[in-house]
Amino acid sequence: MLKDYLKITDDPQEIRKIAQRCIEEITINNKGVKKTFYTPLMLSKMDEEIRHYRPDASPEEREELRYRFIYDHWVYGCTVDEEFYLHLLEKTDAEKREYMVRRIRGIYVHHLNWDAGPDRMVMLEDKYRLYQRLKPYYMRDIIEVRSMDDYEQFAAFAAKHKVFVVKPADFSFGIGVHKLSLDDFGGDGRAALESILGEGQAIHEKHPSKVNRMVLEELIEQDESLAILHRNSVNGIRATAVRDKDGRICIYHPWIKVGIGGTFVASAALDGFDAEIDPKTGIVISDGYQENGNSYEFHPDSGIRIKGFRIPKWDELVLLVKKLMDELHEYRYIGWDLVLTPKGWCVMEGNYSGEFTFQLINGRGYKKEFEELIGWKFDKDFWWQGSERYTHL
Repeated sequence: MLKDYLKITDDPQEIRKIAQRCIEEITINNKGVKKTFYTPLMLSKMDEEIRHYRPDASPEEREELRYRFIYDHWVYGCTVDEEFYLHLLEKTDAEKREYMVRRIRGIYVHHLNWDAGPDRMVMLEDKYRLYQRLKPYYMRDIIEVRSMDDYEQFAAFAAKHKVFVVKPADFSFGIGVHKLSLDDFGGDGRAALESILGEGQAIHEKHPSKVNRMVLEELIEQDESLAILHRNSVNGIRATAVRDKDGRICIYHPWIKVGIGGTFVASAALDGFDAEIDPKTGIVISDGYQENGNSYEFHPDSGIRIKGFRIPKWDELVLLVKKLMDELHEYRYIGWDLVLTPKGWCVMEGNYSGEFTFQLINGRGYKKEFEELIGWKFDKDFWWQGSERYTHL
């Protein structure tokens, strides 16, 4: 069993042996059925990510990285992309344990949002479902399409909005998000809808755990005060709302997302950057950072200095976050993406277990700080202990 051979070590040979056993032995309990965890598809995706971040690595180096990342996943709970953009390979055991990485963050969010019930994650991850619950705060039209049976609804929407945004219904990291117009299809609405549904099917085939639905949104008209940073992207604010141990709502290490070079989606994981904001003043307190390691003191297109930039109407954003958390009073943690329009702040979307991107910006973990804020600490040695899916390990 995993608990019998997983241990803390820096010895590459021991790490290799532990990782090899993980590949051979680990299964996941999926509704009472044990399934192989490290399928050929999962391992190939891992290798693909390693090649993306280390294109010049030799086959031998990539193999060693694979073993290291498998080991680190079960010890620390991090993913391949976090290994690279958080520079975890350079960290000590104690330093790694301070990071709120994917699996660890999931445990804390699960604890905080427990009272929201068994549907808590779906409510926030399903973009259209959350829109239906919080429609007045979105300030724009949104529809969902599942098949060609939705053509009449789509045609009415496209007639009203000549250019619109296409999104997978429950994806994050900007995957599959882009602008589209009927003009791209010579005005042929059926061809356009078939193409959109085809995108959804392709994403579903690549990520079979995700639903095969697409959401179409009216373009957000961004206020000039934030558009000046980069006009082609929607420069939104990630305002993570946390109810602390005393029940007070705080905005935890917010940041702004800004595009670069004409890109539409603003994300540090893609072609944009993130910069941290002081939650009390709304002033940006860092340079802009990308997951690939690049940083920017000035925006490369607009030339505006990032650090020191003041987010307008910050007090109004804080009030909106409190209203949203009152609407979803059963939640204690939600990562809100908000955009300033000429009519005020609107919701872009909510995120169930939003990233701690400020760890990338500041080069350290925030686990102890977060535990002090919420008044709770996970007391197991490894993240998978106590999980129903892994109790057999």
